[in-house]
Amino acid sequence: MRWPAVACILLIMLAGASNAANEGRARHFSITYATGSAHEMDDSSLLDVLEGAYDRVNGCFGTCPGHVEVIVVDDKAMDEEAGEHVDSFSAWNKAMSAVVLRQEALKNGTSLPVVVEHEMAHLAINDILCKKDPREFQWMEEGICTLASKEPLCEADVSKYIVGHGFLDTPGIQDAIKNENCTISKNGYMQSYSLVRRMVQQYGMSAIIDMLECPETGLDEAFRQCTGEGFRTFYEEWEKDVMATASK
Repeated sequence: MRWPAVACILLIMLAGASNAANEGRARHFSITYATGSAHEMDDSSLLDVLEGAYDRVNGCFGTCPGHVEVIVVDDKAMDEEAGEHVDSFSAWNKAMSAVVLRQEALKNGTSLPVVVEHEMAHLAINDILCKKDPREFQWMEEGICTLASKEPLCEADVSKYIVGHGFLDTPGIQDAIKNENCTISKNGYMQSYSLVRRMVQQYGMSAIIDMLECPETGLDEAFRQCTGEGFRTFYEEWEKDVMATASK
């Protein structure tokens, strides 16, 4: 999530945290606990998770920001500001990078690294994506971040969900991701993930990064330049594979 949509939320949270905050610093992070959020793990343990996620994501992309503000908020605040189904979000501009974590997320030591890596992946590719036409490339963002964070998704379940809710073209995927209806939004996330996953399987993550960094403004030409194949052909092959996997 980029900065304009959440700037006010972050400013409010930081203002509310100013007196009761407990901050910890590491190589790349500052942690602020917003008013009302209890510490579910000690700062050193949380910083270990954050730094580990940073190293893994930066090892893949090499573009993570030098410093990230991490704000932990209580569940009520997150529900009101972002929604009941949101465990985390990120915000970015040229001056600041931030990750907001739901207090409850700190209780799950298994999923927390995945959540943090997903948001760090957003921060790693934001600087690249902001230079591209969002209508052409932004549909890939959630898929890239979901794949980079190694979220434990079952290919068969993802394929069945996509077939059950209908295939979308790339503008439709991005529109679905932004939809406030969770069922529609999930379909967009699943299709972004499945398409990007197939790209990485076939061409490698380096081809994805090359596609985002190349000067071509259109998806079709960037895809052809970086893979040697037309995107429409690739999409049709992916569609067939999804249907075949869903039918097993």
